[in-house]
Amino acid sequence: MRKRPTKKSYYEYMSERFNKKNYKNTEMYDTLLDIIQDASSDDGRLMELAELTIMNKTDRLIYRNKMACAGIEMTPMQVDEYLATVEYGLEYIT
Repeated sequence: MRKRPTKKSYYEYMSERFNKKNYKNTEMYDTLLDIIQDASSDDGRLMELAELTIMNKTDRLIYRNKMACAGIEMTPMQVDEYLATVEYGLEYIT
């Protein structure tokens, strides 16, 4: 596993990715660390996370609905941020 990502590098990535000035979301950074931990410890989980990153617009809507059924309400932007976080986190898995 590569060195743990810093908040600064993660926030810079997200700011650039979503064209937001000074992106800061500590909860999503914690999610990033959880993603890295999960993917590092279980190959099945790694594949599940990798599959999330290739979803098209329809699949993202289905995913959002699935999460809502599980009691986790997310806006379309939150889904996009989560998937970008997954992509970023997977770069830290070897």
